[in-house]
Order: sequence, then structure tokens, then C-alpha cells
Amino acid sequence: MLPDGEPEPRVVDDYVRHLHAELRRHNRDVPSGRELRLRMAVHYGPALPAAKGYAGAGLVVASRLCDSEALRRALDGTGAALAVILSERVFAETVAEEHTTLDPADFRQVTVRMKEFTGRAWVLVPGHDLTEFDLDSAGTDRNTGTDMNADASPTPQAPGAPPPAARAEGRVGDYAGAHIQARQFIGRDFNNNLGEAGR
Repeated sequence: MLPDGEPEPRVVDDYVRHLHAELRRHNRDVPSGRELRLRMAVHYGPALPAAKGYAGAGLVVASRLCDSEALRRALDGTGAALAVILSERVFAETVAEEHTTLDPADFRQVTVRMKEFTGRAWVLVPGHDLTEFDLDSAGTDRNTGTDMNADASPTPQAPGAPPPAARAEGRVGDYAGAHIQARQFIGRDFNNNLGEAGR
């Protein structure tokens, strides 16, 4: 959950970079097969306090993106410690508009079809080229057993970002180098301490 007034580019850029670096450092010191590997989704939408943390349409979309077959394939196929997926809106308003130091060409556009959600998104695996990976063949929904390729129109390949309609004001990379510390992340039903997640 992003505090009020915290700019999105800090999460998309700095948080991803710091999280990737911390995972790399953590995994150097653990036995083979015990490495911590994470899928991360970023979406902008409503989230309201609820009995078990937060609820709202924004969290539903983030959950669908995080559980998507495309993101799982990206993580499993590369063997990386971190795979990130951005909703179409977040990608367009941060990465494509050059409000981060991330290269749009490092992302792969995918179509996510999961339960009631269908939408385009953008996948990044830091340090890995996703060009040769088949991320768009969605396969089977892990929750319903439904063939996710049925009636699916082909998704256009995106070698780079689409040209933005208009450049937003501000310097490129305004938030580059800002230091972010994350001690907790919100799981499906509860908060998890990052320091204990690998145990």
C-alpha cells in the first residue's frame, strides 16, 4: 500500500531496484534450493481498510496480475529471484512517460486472463531478456482449470514502449537514487515480514 503523497515512480523504479538487490544479497547466503523468489505486481486502484487488511477493486487487479501465468512463466523460465508485472496504466504513466530510469524495451507486453479479469500488462525480470520466452500462451487457469487460450485474440509483441501521446512535465528519472526501505509487504491475507519470508 502506497502512503498518500508517495509518488508511483519510486515504487516502480527505486523499490524494484532495491528489492532485487536485497534478494540477490539474501540468496547468496542460503543453501541451494532455499533461495527466496518473488512475484511482484504494481497497479493503481482503490483499496479500503477491511477486517483482514484491505479490500477493493485495485487489490483484486493486483492479485490477478501477480497470480498470472505470464508472470509465473517469466519467473520460472529465467530462474530469477524477482519478476515484476505492471498494469497497463502504471506502465503508461511511469515507464513509458520516462518518469523512471527503467528502459521500456526491457518489458514484455502480455495479456492476462484470469477469472473475471482480462487486461494487458507489462512484465520485467531485472537482468533478463524476455524476448525468447513464451509468456502469452496462457495455458490453464490454475484456479478453475479453464483453457485460457480459448477465444483469445493474439497479443501484439512489443519490442519497446509505445510512443507516449504527450510528455508529462518533470525531469527524467526524478526519483532515481532515492532510498526506500521495505520491511513488510502485504500478502494474500496478512502482512509478511521480509526478513522472515525466507525461513
